[in-house]
Amino acid sequence: MVESLSLGRREVVNKATASMMVGGILSTRPWLLPDRAIASSDSADGRNTPNPSCISYQIIPDGSVKLNPTLKPIASTDLTRIFSMTNSNSGGALWLGEHHNSAMDHDLQANFLRYVHDERKKAGNSKMAVGLEMVQVQFQPALDAYVFGKITSEEMRRQVEWDKRWSWSFENYLKVFETCRELNIPMIALNVDSEDLGLVEVGGFPALPREQIQKYIIDPNGFAEFAKSRYYKTYVDYVISPSYDLHKKLGILRTTITGQQLEEDMPFTRFFSGRILWDEGMASNAYKWSKSNPGGLIIGLVGADHVKFEGGITGRYKRLANGNYDSISVILNPTLIDTRPSGSVSMATNSAASAVGDGASQISLQLRYLKEGVNMGSPESRKPENTGGVLPLADYIVLSQSPREV
Repeated sequence: MVESLSLGRREVVNKATASMMVGGILSTRPWLLPDRAIASSDSADGRNTPNPSCISYQIIPDGSVKLNPTLKPIASTDLTRIFSMTNSNSGGALWLGEHHNSAMDHDLQANFLRYVHDERKKAGNSKMAVGLEMVQVQFQPALDAYVFGKITSEEMRRQVEWDKRWSWSFENYLKVFETCRELNIPMIALNVDSEDLGLVEVGGFPALPREQIQKYIIDPNGFAEFAKSRYYKTYVDYVISPSYDLHKKLGILRTTITGQQLEEDMPFTRFFSGRILWDEGMASNAYKWSKSNPGGLIIGLVGADHVKFEGGITGRYKRLANGNYDSISVILNPTLIDTRPSGSVSMATNSAASAVGDGASQISLQLRYLKEGVNMGSPESRKPENTGGVLPLADYIVLSQSPREV
C-alpha cells in the first residue's frame, strides 16, 4: 500500500480545477488550433428515439472539401443492437467515455450493460466483460471476488484502494458494479499501477523495469509507429499539450501521480510518457481479454478524454486488433470542455451551454489534420486539398434526457 497516494496529483487536479476554472477561461500558451468542425444544430434533432432516458446520434465525419460533419439520430433499439455487436462474429470493444463525477453517465453505463447483455443473450452469445479504468491491474483478484459473491462492495472498495487511487465517488459507480455482479459479467482492471506510472513520470520509460514495460506494452513496434503519424501529432497538439499547459498553470507539475514531490516542474516528455503508458496499457489489457475470448465483447468504462478523437485508448485498441475485432467509441453527455483544448473553456461557460441545451450543437465533431509536409498555420494549410484527413470525436454520442449533472 502506498500511503502517499492520498496526496497524489489526481486529487490535486480535481480540487484545483474546480476552484480555479469557475471564474473564467484559463489562458494557455499561444498555439495554432487545428481546424475544428462544429456540430450544426440543424443536422438532426434526434428526439424521436423511443427511449425516454437518452438521445443518441451517430457522428458522420466529413473529410471532403466541405469539412461538414453531421449528426444522425439513432433509435434506442438500433443503438442497443449496434452496441451489442450481435451481427459480428469477431466481437470487440465498446468504449463508453464518461465524466467521472457524473452520476448520470454511470446510470447510462449501467443501463447499457443490461440492455447489451440481454441483446447478446437473445442472440446466443452472452460472453462479455466490463473493463474499468478506475481499477489498477494489481487488484484484479478483488474484482473477481466481488463478481463471484465472495466479498461485499465495501470490501472491494477497500481492497482496490479506491479512495486513495481513484478518489471519485464510489457510490456513483455502485449501480454499475451491482449490475455486473447480478448478471455475472466479469470486471477487468484496465489501469496501469500507480507505482509504475510514477516511475515513468520521474524517469521516463528507462526507469520502468523491462518486465513491467512488457506488461503494458505488448506491441512495442506498433506503439512506436503510432506516435509518428501526422494525425497523432495533431491529436497531441489539441489534447495532450494543452492538458500539460493547464497542469503547469495550476502549479501541479511538481507532484507525480503517486504524490512524490519533484524539485522542478515535470517536463513535457515525462508527462507525455505517462499519458501514453496509461492509454497503451488500458488498450493492451482490453485487447488481451478480446484475444482470450473470441467473439466476446468488452465494454470499457473510461474517461471521455481517453476516448475522444481516436488518439487515446480507442485508436490504440484498433491498432492492436488489426481488423480482427470491432471497436465502437461513445462519448456520454459531451460538453464544450470535452471537445476543446484543456483550459480554453471555463466551467461557467460549459455549464451555461449545457443549461440552455446548446452543448451538443456547439461541440467539435472532428479535427482536421494536414498532409505530411504541410505546416500548421501556413497559407497552404488552409487549402482544402492539403487536408490529410479528419479525426471524429467518437462514433456515437449519447445524451441523457434529464438535465446534465456537472
